[in-house]
Amino acid sequence: MNITPFLCGKKNDEFSKRELERQKIDIEIAAVLDQLQDRPERRAAFERLLKCVRSHTGLLKPGEGKGVAGWVSPAFLVRRLRNLAERQAHWIRPAEEWCPDSNSLRLAFRSLAQHLLVFYPVPGFMDSAWDLGSGPEGFRQQAWYIRLGRGASLRSLDIPVPLTRRMEHFVRRAPDHYTVWKALRYGEVRGLGGNERLAREIVIGLLGRTIQQAEFWRTVLRFFANNPEMPISYVNPIIDFIQANKFAGDEVFTGQGPEARVPRWPDFSMDGRTLKSMLRLADAWHLELGHKKNSGSFSWHRSGIPGYQIVEKGEEHDREWSIQELLDSDALHADGRAMRHCVYTYADRCRRGETSIWSLRLRVEAGEKRIATIEVNPHRRAIVQVRAKCNSRPGVRSLEVLRQWAARENLQVHVGL
Repeated sequence: MNITPFLCGKKNDEFSKRELERQKIDIEIAAVLDQLQDRPERRAAFERLLKCVRSHTGLLKPGEGKGVAGWVSPAFLVRRLRNLAERQAHWIRPAEEWCPDSNSLRLAFRSLAQHLLVFYPVPGFMDSAWDLGSGPEGFRQQAWYIRLGRGASLRSLDIPVPLTRRMEHFVRRAPDHYTVWKALRYGEVRGLGGNERLAREIVIGLLGRTIQQAEFWRTVLRFFANNPEMPISYVNPIIDFIQANKFAGDEVFTGQGPEARVPRWPDFSMDGRTLKSMLRLADAWHLELGHKKNSGSFSWHRSGIPGYQIVEKGEEHDREWSIQELLDSDALHADGRAMRHCVYTYADRCRRGETSIWSLRLRVEAGEKRIATIEVNPHRRAIVQVRAKCNSRPGVRSLEVLRQWAARENLQVHVGL
């Protein structure tokens, strides 16, 4: 039997795939060049960076992998290079003198940014400043990067949370893959006496995404640090309860569009709260949330990340694992009720495209069971939360399936899978 045509067909398919990935990378580069058309010095800086990266590394070529893995990493790097070019006026060394000592995208970019901009090493998490788009927040965090690299202390920056010397010590030791907000929150918790597990749990929730009302939330963090016997699975449910009741009322849809309800407990305080009373309040709120649903239903667009499916052959029955994106408020409500957590409160963030929610399920014969709920940041392509029933940690096999999905779709993992 002559198998040459089949082999040739396979090679042609692979060539076509790689060519499409190269085209997508070229489109990203062309878009940046077009955006910098009216800034010739920044456009020239971007072209210099492209030339340096191409001459020293293969990071701007399609990578190996399945799904969209081939072009996502180079496109991610292109956007970071654009931000470095935007800061061309602050370069202290010529780009052409850069000599990377790693082919890892993360480490190579870090060495490039530090070569161009700083005299002293900058904490790894500060790399996330170069992921932000043009605008005030990106400008601010990139300015922090430069100032830190030229000898400033964290506490001297205009950060939105006051840090003690002890907190700054822990911020500087935050994991490299954290965002700036996560690192600040991590250091704050550790500086208040919270243990490593508590700090890592807090940064994967609401308080790791934003820093507002810093004075009040410090009282909450101090409460957690002072109650180490509290089950770790209650940390973010309590935070969600406080946020919904003190600061952000539920959003409802009316004939005039979305409207935010007034928070029903704006004067909520941690004064006099005991661990027992807080657990009771959080449980009652989550139970109410599971039975309550806003009158309007709404949907949102897909994130663009493919789902996942795998079948395990068994002696008696096959086991089919699937990961599917939840695309409307009804699906979130049903998942929250079944899993006994507050994922329904994420509906508006899904509608705005800020996050995406996924359901890990297991089917055996005709019966299907929900195993875990997953939050994925679609912009960073990162898994940021995974929760089984009652906010518990998923089992070993469930986590293995999630790792397989992450590897296949080139998803970063910002939780301990």
